[in-house]
Amino acid sequence: MKFIAKHYNFIIFLLVIFLIFVIFQTNNKDNQNYLSLGDGLSLGIDSYGRLDYGYSDYLKDYLKENNVLNTYIKSFSSKDATINSLYENIVTNKKITLNNKEYNLKRTLRESTILTITIGLNDLTYKLSLEDNITEPKINQIIAEIKTDYDRLITEIKKYYQYEIYVIGYYDSQNKDYKDAISKLNNIFRNDPNVTYIDTYQLFKNKKEYLSNSHSYYPNCSGYKAISHQVEIKVSKKLEK
Repeated sequence: MKFIAKHYNFIIFLLVIFLIFVIFQTNNKDNQNYLSLGDGLSLGIDSYGRLDYGYSDYLKDYLKENNVLNTYIKSFSSKDATINSLYENIVTNKKITLNNKEYNLKRTLRESTILTITIGLNDLTYKLSLEDNITEPKINQIIAEIKTDYDRLITEIKKYYQYEIYVIGYYDSQNKDYKDAISKLNNIFRNDPNVTYIDTYQLFKNKKEYLSNSHSYYPNCSGYKAISHQVEIKVSKKLEK
């Protein structure tokens, strides 16, 4: 009691500082760390194969305009990324340098509060390209293999990341042989209770204006904006909480 009486003013000062900190943390909205992982769609490759403004960049702008963005990183993404390569990047704790600062993937996942992923199409197209005759049984076998790899990836991500995982699905390919396969790939994501699925299949249906190059799967800016808007709808619910 003598100690408290002697240091009463100092203790009150510390309590005031602590309360100010708590109030600041509670009301500070500039606290969202956004991480975009995956393939060329996550990176923002345009219809002509160039690195441009992708859906993650537009989502970053949305968060910034709403004064909730702290950090944004998409440099862990790669045009050729596969489910297994992303898994290995996490396990080996891949490092990147961004704005003269080094980041490793495990810590970045731990510190992230928003995570979007586009992954799986490279796996699918590669496996299908090895087949002389694409049959439904063969597609089902490939999808089963991809699902096993995908489930392992999500399990690994959840070791470090604790919030909602937004998985962006794929839209229809101009290759008719891949149409059914992409639909089944999307079903892996749609049926996963561990993620929030973003449907782009219906979004791009009969929307030729989203694809500027008939020889490329990648969309133009309008297509990327449309994808971003679908993610924004889901993320806005998180921000309202």
